[in-house]
Amino acid sequence: MSVPPSGGFPNFVPPPSRPAKGNGWKIFGIGCLVLFLGVAIGGIILVRNVKDAMTHPNKNSVIGVGVLAGQAGGQGMQLQQAIVAYHAAKGRYPRTLTDLVVGGTIDGKLLHNDLDDSANPGHISWRYTPPAEGAPGTTPILAEPYQMTIGGRTVPEQLVVTLDGKMVSGNKSIDSNAREGKPADSR
Repeated sequence: MSVPPSGGFPNFVPPPSRPAKGNGWKIFGIGCLVLFLGVAIGGIILVRNVKDAMTHPNKNSVIGVGVLAGQAGGQGMQLQQAIVAYHAAKGRYPRTLTDLVVGGTIDGKLLHNDLDDSANPGHISWRYTPPAEGAPGTTPILAEPYQMTIGGRTVPEQLVVTLDGKMVSGNKSIDSNAREGKPADSR
């Protein structure tokens, strides 16, 4: 065995010091904490935006259009029920939707909804096609056209209510009834 000289071995580099145990877990823990905080803050922002869109719907967001379409759909169902009640009472369907208002069956405010581009509350939003006597329940009687913007692209849509009270959403026009020999569109 050799004994080192009094000054140590020449060109001796000591080994690197070992990190203290647990530093890896500390870094992992801090990373998880930062990730958790980021997800929590993002979730709060998302919930606030969705809540705002639900309480103050507008036609510039998909959520807003969905809320407005839901409200309009409820109005459409009330109109369908009024049309059926009018038919039961008078033996014929109303010629126009204003016949329901004049007859006292509904409040005129029900004829306008926020999906409509017109700000005039007296404007009739719904397109009404009086069904023929004995028409099947699947006959469309009401339509509310609107536009939805998705990814910067405007898509025409409409809510359609059938005689039997079913609601359909899509982009087929109720005016296609005229091509099939059914009554023409009237408001």
